[in-house]
Amino acid sequence: MSEKEIAQIENSIIKARREGLLKATDSSMQSHGKLWGLDVFSWINPKPAVLAATMESFPFPVIWMSSIAEKEPVLLSNPGLMAKIHCAVEINTNEDEDERFLNNRSKVNSVSEAFNVIQQIKIKPSILLFTYANSDWEYQKNRFIDYLSLAQVK
Repeated sequence: MSEKEIAQIENSIIKARREGLLKATDSSMQSHGKLWGLDVFSWINPKPAVLAATMESFPFPVIWMSSIAEKEPVLLSNPGLMAKIHCAVEINTNEDEDERFLNNRSKVNSVSEAFNVIQQIKIKPSILLFTYANSDWEYQKNRFIDYLSLAQVK
């Protein structure tokens, strides 16, 4: 194989990877039906302003499952949103955070632990919103979808 062919292959791989990363960050909110009487949604890599506006438009209190990466920019831009959030469940939270955000929150190590906390919450109707913007977003989203698939069957 010539150097020119190798360079073309490398460029094709780089282009495909770039397109894949752009597609991954260009997401929208997805509905997942109901779980335990909650309307369930997920949103990977949401833009903070759009996420805040969406949460404000929800007709019911929000149970927000995510990492701190989404919370700080959203709540800094819209402090009034804290009244809408009934509970925040933070996954893999080892980042530094501003302690003034959200009194009613739980910190967990995994998506399944987050669901265990959420199952104990008795406020209905509510909305369960899973957002994630950390580098392991694909893994966390798969855990979320897998758990939902099993729990919704029961």
